[in-house]
Amino acid sequence: MRPISAFVGFFLFVGSSGAGLGDPPGDSVDSNRHTPLYGERLRPQFHFTARQWTVSKLNPMIRPDPPHGGEEGWLNDPNGLVYYKGEWHLFANGAGSFWVHAVSRDLVHWEELPPKLKRDPILGNTASGSAAVDWHNTSGFGTDKEKALLAFFTGWKNKVQCMAYSVDRGRTWTKYPMNPILRHADRDPKVFWYEPESKWVMIIYGPPGNSYVFFDSKDLKTWEKLSTFPDMYECPDLFQLALDGDQKQMKWVLSDGNGSYVVGQFDGTTFRKEREKMALDYGFNFYATQTWNDVPMEDGRCIQLAWMRGGKFPDMPFNQQLTFPCVLSLRTVGDQIHLCRYPVKEIAQLYDKEHKWENVTVSNSNDLLAGIKGELFDIEIEFDPGQADALGFKIQGHDVQYTTKTENVVACRTHPMKVKRQDGYIHLRILVDRTSIEVFTNHGELSGANSILPKEIESPPSLYVNGGDAIIKFLKVRELHSIWNK
Repeated sequence: MRPISAFVGFFLFVGSSGAGLGDPPGDSVDSNRHTPLYGERLRPQFHFTARQWTVSKLNPMIRPDPPHGGEEGWLNDPNGLVYYKGEWHLFANGAGSFWVHAVSRDLVHWEELPPKLKRDPILGNTASGSAAVDWHNTSGFGTDKEKALLAFFTGWKNKVQCMAYSVDRGRTWTKYPMNPILRHADRDPKVFWYEPESKWVMIIYGPPGNSYVFFDSKDLKTWEKLSTFPDMYECPDLFQLALDGDQKQMKWVLSDGNGSYVVGQFDGTTFRKEREKMALDYGFNFYATQTWNDVPMEDGRCIQLAWMRGGKFPDMPFNQQLTFPCVLSLRTVGDQIHLCRYPVKEIAQLYDKEHKWENVTVSNSNDLLAGIKGELFDIEIEFDPGQADALGFKIQGHDVQYTTKTENVVACRTHPMKVKRQDGYIHLRILVDRTSIEVFTNHGELSGANSILPKEIESPPSLYVNGGDAIIKFLKVRELHSIWNK
């Protein structure tokens, strides 16, 4: 679903689309040659993708209808993002019929575990949902040694809401024998613990119409309808953030599938908006956003993941990729409140060689990045456009460009995003993987997630300036390691 904010004028255009297609078990991947798992030609190297466990097949697809079910190697919506005992759990919808599962201790390096919550003849395919830790054992599933991890999902056969639990840190799961826990259709249950009233809250997408419906429960088995909120579509999420870091100005943010969001207040029953709906990301490949539940208080971050929907990975054994994890914050920008997203700091663990420049004037004949090699980069630049018409990067044959002629617009195949100078400068952050370019402006005020197919294999980035000279306050090009142990 495309972002709905009409205005935003920073352009970030990323050429053609491209995402991922998973791996078979063992080493054979390609029909023409043998390639190690996670080493395939188009496999993203620091964005998560799924593998195949029981088959070896190129171009896996989503097949949500029985009896076929989804194909291994495909992933879509992030599901069940939850933190427990030092592990970040990442689940993702596996082609509509199961959940892909991976764990990480640093939000960067992922170990994929066998698929969970596979389809069954009673509930049908396992659609999207969420997960949480049952700290107070309200479900009764916990043990003396382990709190229960709870997963909430839609049983697709009748579009009912269901629950499963794990008491071994998410390694095995049992579907609740009395499912469904709620027969209200439609899908995508987001469940979280609401501390002020010591209860669980569930948000479901529709009906009536394109709405979110709120429910609550004390025991997770009996649910009562609370309220509805209109004009929202799929994959609900609700989280609390401090405005401009001020803990005395706490706001609730309600977001939908494409990341569009409303800022307001939630009293445990009703969400009341204070600002009109706005877009979060302006790329062509950003959908099904979800934030992690149960992040430790000492960490305190609100961390989000999204599906880079619509990418292309021809003749690969995997399909689709996820964005890099980002921290969310609420900032006042001009007279508006913006939900901002920015890469988690843990990306620094991937840094290899860094190329750095400060206070440099560049012209259209510059060769500043000559000699840089590689295909994985974290690029950060702050610059004064000066007399230039445009300043941009050519990345794998695609352009990421800031222009002064078109109302301060950046180009790279996205929707318009207006970028205002801060103290005379523009700040850009660009994450470059084999099949994606993610761009962040002014420390996350606006962003654009785009899947690509490389036009030039292993082509390092180059910097160009059109028109007059521009002044670079600083430029950092960091080469990155792969997250995969090949």
